[in-house]
Amino acid sequence: MTQNLDAISPDIPSDYESLKARISTLSESMPKRLLQCARYALANPDRIALGTTAEIASAAGVQPSTLVRFAQTLGFDGFSQMQQIFQGQLVGRSSEYTERLTKIRESGTNTPGSILGNFVERSKQSLDDLLRQVDTVALERTIEALSAAENIHLLGLRRAYPVVSYLHYTLGKMGVRTNLLEYTGGILEERVQFINENDALFVATFSPYSPEVVEFASKAFGRGVAVVSLTDSVLSPIARVSSTVLEVNEAEHGAFRSLSTTMCLATSIAVAVGDARKWTSLS
Repeated sequence: MTQNLDAISPDIPSDYESLKARISTLSESMPKRLLQCARYALANPDRIALGTTAEIASAAGVQPSTLVRFAQTLGFDGFSQMQQIFQGQLVGRSSEYTERLTKIRESGTNTPGSILGNFVERSKQSLDDLLRQVDTVALERTIEALSAAENIHLLGLRRAYPVVSYLHYTLGKMGVRTNLLEYTGGILEERVQFINENDALFVATFSPYSPEVVEFASKAFGRGVAVVSLTDSVLSPIARVSSTVLEVNEAEHGAFRSLSTTMCLATSIAVAVGDARKWTSLS
């Protein structure tokens, strides 16, 4: 159901979590350009915190006035007031990683060791962010849903495939029944009929999101299946067809992102589910 933006409570978000919640609430009603701002802001919070309006607007592919309108839509007087919320995310964060990364970049080298150093520093940053920002309630719901399922079906394509593949391997080693769904022969869509309400579907997809994964999850969700999604934004299309959403962001080096933080979260999920299943069976 489409919401009227003017009808939303005018209360100003006081922290980053409430800001994300406001964006999620309004996203379905946002015009295309404002939604573009929202997606960029959630994917690049540090750039929003530190950049100028002109720099951020250019990077997001919109006009500065659109960025201001985006902030006002969320209840702020202007962009600067919204930016303070993003800047608050940086308070208390150690500058050590940033300084070390800056030194590597300033060296002007592109040696294998320098490239590795950049990815290591970015991964450390992402891991720190995950520990501070993870939704523990969503994490607990994820463990509950997967632990109670008769079968856990796993789906992820392209960059997300290694994540679900590893879950399949790890959970299998602990005796948990899993089914790794693969997009082979173009028959993925037909396999949803083999998933029932006693099962759970775990899906992973990151920008640019796989339409095949979103469509499959949507059909499973419509059948009453518990759908747990691992994605990179509350505005991900998979969030609308999921029972529970876990958000994880990998820091970027150039145009590349590693899977270090994502795999850390996936491993934690596997171990927690295996442990929960163990004690359930004993009882």
